[in-house]
Amino acid sequence: MKPKLVYIIIEDENSNIIERIPYAAAADDWIRAGRLRKKAEAGDKEAAKKLKEMENTQMYYYDDE
Repeated sequence: MKPKLVYIIIEDENSNIIERIPYAAAADDWIRAGRLRKKAEAGDKEAAKKLKEMENTQMYYYDDE
C-alpha cells in the first residue's frame, strides 16, 4: 500500500478546484485540539507544544495501488 496525503478540497460552482488545504491531525481530532488551545491560551507551554505538533502533522490515507 502507498500512503497518500489527505486534502480538504474547495471547489467552485463548476467543480473547479479553487484550493487544496492539507488535512492536519488538529482538524481530525478537533475536540482535543480545542482543549489544548484553551490551555495554551491560559499559558500552558506543554499544551501549546502539543497543539503546534497536531497542527503540523499531515494526515495520510493508504491506497491499494
